[in-house]
Amino acid sequence: MIKWIKYVIGIAIFCFLLWYLYGHWGELGLLFKLGFFELLVIYFISFIAILNKAGVVKIILKPMGVTALFGDMFLVQNACLLLNYVPMKFGTFFMANYLKRHYSLKYSRFGTFSFYLTFMLSVIASLTGIIAVIFIYGLADIRKQILAGVFLLCFIASIFLLFVPLPIPKGKSSPVIILRDFLLGRSAVSKDMRALFLAVSLLFINFIISSIRLGIIYHSMGIRVHPAGFLVLGALGYIMMFINLTPGALGIRELVLGAGAVVLGVPPEVGITVAIIDRSITLIWAFVVGGACVVWLRHKSPLDFKETKLHFSSKDLI
Repeated sequence: MIKWIKYVIGIAIFCFLLWYLYGHWGELGLLFKLGFFELLVIYFISFIAILNKAGVVKIILKPMGVTALFGDMFLVQNACLLLNYVPMKFGTFFMANYLKRHYSLKYSRFGTFSFYLTFMLSVIASLTGIIAVIFIYGLADIRKQILAGVFLLCFIASIFLLFVPLPIPKGKSSPVIILRDFLLGRSAVSKDMRALFLAVSLLFINFIISSIRLGIIYHSMGIRVHPAGFLVLGALGYIMMFINLTPGALGIRELVLGAGAVVLGVPPEVGITVAIIDRSITLIWAFVVGGACVVWLRHKSPLDFKETKLHFSSKDLI
């Protein structure tokens, strides 16, 4: 029920934003100039981002004893883009089940993988956001101070969660065994500095790509923003993606990017419009490329989907 409520909230916020933009349509109507070339560039760099993400998955899984095939991870990443918009984040469950069936990765270790992926993204985004706000925009007014403070808190919390040593519990009960497996996986990844460096490097490239995407849309609309502003907006977008208030931060991300644009001197309706365009581009990729990958994976191994649905129904993965 809670997960369904999240969908309702996300859709409600998104509809409110569309209604808000409709009220400003007179000012916004002349701004839509995104052409074929800009779309081509956006989808090309999006393709590079998915390739990078597949590489990151391989790298993070390696210290936990899993040698995943790059092609598999590319297909699964694209499929999850679509499946995570299905109610209850089916894509996350599908990936967990896929890695268990094909690579014998325990669900507790999948938790470690998801944990590291989430908080490494947070470290990269928040640190870049701090640097951009302080050294480019300054801290002259309260809005920029609050923004820098949010980035700083996210950075400190993420570093703590990733690297501060935690005691490994002993015992034979199921919760203790799951927690121990999770923490042992966390320790293994934390000690592999080469894997961390490679993963952070690829994730940083993806962060830059997400900022470039926003920059291209702003440029096509004739809105001039300092390049560092796109890094700030990209950082906000990444942080919102892992604050799981709605699926894929639907509605929340658009609202926050609109508010973030105000700090950079851009009208909120323009920031919201850019965020909605960016979301639309992502959804088209998810349904076209992600849909094709879902069809291929289902044809290749129908049991993966059947078992995921079974686990999902019985809450074995929750």
